Amino acid sequence: MTKQELLNIVDKLADKFYGAGVTNPITYIEQISLLFFLKMLEEEDDAKSQAAKISNKKYVSLFSNEKEKYRWSSWTVNPNNEGMFKFVRDSVIPFMADLNNHDDIKKFFRDVRYSMPDALVLREVVDIISKINFYQIDADIKGDAYEHLISKLAVAKRMGAFRTPRHIIRTIVQMVDPKLGQTILDPACGTAGFLLAAYEHIKANNSEKLEEITAENGSKFKKGHGDNLSEKDWEKLQKKTFWGFDVSPDITKIALMNMFLHGLDAANVYRRDSLAGVSDQFEILSFDVILANPPFAADVALERIRPILPIKSKDSTILFLGLMVDCLKPGGICGVIVNEGALFGRNKAAMAIREYILDKTELQAVVSLPQGVFNPYAGVKTSFLIFKKPSSVILSDSKESHTKKVWFYEVENDGYGKGTQRKPQPDKNDLPDLLEKWKTKRDSEKSWTVDKKQIEENDFILSASAYKPAGIGLEVSHRDPKDILKEIDTLDSDLQKQKAIIKRLIKN
Repeated sequence: MTKQELLNIVDKLADKFYGAGVTNPITYIEQISLLFFLKMLEEEDDAKSQAAKISNKKYVSLFSNEKEKYRWSSWTVNPNNEGMFKFVRDSVIPFMADLNNHDDIKKFFRDVRYSMPDALVLREVVDIISKINFYQIDADIKGDAYEHLISKLAVAKRMGAFRTPRHIIRTIVQMVDPKLGQTILDPACGTAGFLLAAYEHIKANNSEKLEEITAENGSKFKKGHGDNLSEKDWEKLQKKTFWGFDVSPDITKIALMNMFLHGLDAANVYRRDSLAGVSDQFEILSFDVILANPPFAADVALERIRPILPIKSKDSTILFLGLMVDCLKPGGICGVIVNEGALFGRNKAAMAIREYILDKTELQAVVSLPQGVFNPYAGVKTSFLIFKKPSSVILSDSKESHTKKVWFYEVENDGYGKGTQRKPQPDKNDLPDLLEKWKTKRDSEKSWTVDKKQIEENDFILSASAYKPAGIGLEVSHRDPKDILKEIDTLDSDLQKQKAIIKRLIKN
């Protein structure tokens, strides 16, 4: 199934609900997600059963013996629409919400709201979804379908619910380079894009057989199945590596489904406000890697802000940056997308957080992204930061600034057009050059290095354009010397003629 075919199905499903009077996007997105999950759960279970047979390993199906009736393929063939409607509501969902040893599945179904308008609509949407084989669809296409589904939210921009472009996520993950054995956090995880990209990155770096993928924007990345990982490695990767928090219960459910779809345990993904609320057990945790694209425009009431945050502000970007600095373990590294305003704003909180990052971490890179990289969901100008915590607690507590120099890179083109449609333009893509330059942090026509002192004297501004050397990015067209000489000769000839005329006038 192609991407467009799947997007058309998502639209068709949304239209079915809308036509039945369910006009609230949040409601029908949840119902579609619920049914997607049930269909994918059977596909995933079948795949695991088949893999166990091939490898002569034991696997107990979720739907073994008397549980067979809870399979998608079992209850969806019930010719009695009302009977099927009630069975899903009264039996399937409670069964899923009480599965032993499957915390991620339980978490999703315990919070789900069954708001199907009637039995006929359920029949129509079930018949449509039954034709989809999710397991055979590329992960990126499924991710695009989720993004398309989320885009139905009229409040998507306010919620920050739009999905971060995958090519930007992959670039940041490649630069941060998370490794097996590290703990990885996204404190504003959305649909889990960063966590899944880190998962794929670690698998690829622990694979014998690799497949090189060329994305539609021309960027290349490697995919692998993690065949060099031992059982203990897989256990660590699945259960102890990935953590995610998001303030929206609806988006958290989509994140859970998305991770399950990719075969990744979501036991450590929670509906949680990382910035506000009462103290909890998560505040004392620290992580080796933080990857995030926190909401750009959220406004947090000062009285609700968590006391542990180092800098108080209503601006959620500033709060998240402070949180990430403090949540890194010694030697930990962070890659975070920020709105440009946080990098050049001269208000007290904005200047304070920039100084805090420079003093408490080694700010390794500021990468300016093109205007409109988040179109059509948001047109805000953004950059991303890469910063690393000192490797020892003593160094972390030192009053001396840990940043000496900052490397800036300006991405003018990311392989897509700059209009709202963002059509692929793989011949215009600076991201491969960024990744190559990152290895040595070399200066070039797109990159430059700035001393910390210069930044300090400029109100700690971290916008790349503030330090762009004069002449960089300007094309200089030099004329052919022969043409210049010819023009000089012509001018000289004209000059001689004018001198002759003047001499004649003087004599007369």
